[in-house]
Amino acid sequence: PRVTQDPVTICVGICTMLSLASPTACGFAAPLAPRSAVRSASPSMLAVTDLVGASTEVSNKVWDPLKLSENMDESNLKLVRAAELKHCRVAMLATVGWLWTATGTHFEGMLSTSSGVSFADVAAAGPLLGAAKVPAAGIWQMIAAIGALEVYWENKYPAAECGGDFGVPRVTQDPAKFKEIQLAELKNGRLAMIGIISFACAEAIPGSVPFYPF
Repeated sequence: PRVTQDPVTICVGICTMLSLASPTACGFAAPLAPRSAVRSASPSMLAVTDLVGASTEVSNKVWDPLKLSENMDESNLKLVRAAELKHCRVAMLATVGWLWTATGTHFEGMLSTSSGVSFADVAAAGPLLGAAKVPAAGIWQMIAAIGALEVYWENKYPAAECGGDFGVPRVTQDPAKFKEIQLAELKNGRLAMIGIISFACAEAIPGSVPFYPF
């Protein structure tokens, strides 16, 4: 049977796939260094203070109140940075997908012809409950696709070595500008992570988030 997905799930699936694929395709950039260059890097170890991420919001320091980074070596630092970047990218695209559905915008036609669910049915249920209308077969399709991409990209660009770099050329050759772009991606992504959780909480617990719905 033919199974399709609702807009929220499509957006979440797409942003997860994009987070595994091309970070600079949307104007964002991760710390870039070819895999071979990472392996042949100088013996000096990467420190948490070398990572982009400190900003005026945290007094221009790396925010690590539990001092977890003190027990991390270079591969651990790159692993957690890759994880943060992936969550940031997924959250940014998921936020757009949520807003798309919250405004009542939806595709025409059937979400699933076999289950008799239309895109209009999903939109009417809202972003949170609408996702529950996706048939199980559709969920498994996305899990399989995302899992395959995860395995492929992790084997090609291990997170512990590349730290979120998927070999995409830099959007600028100016080191100072590049760091500025990296920081912008992180700050937008961190805000998006808070935002998408706030949206979900506001839907699940009415009145828990001020000014929602806007």
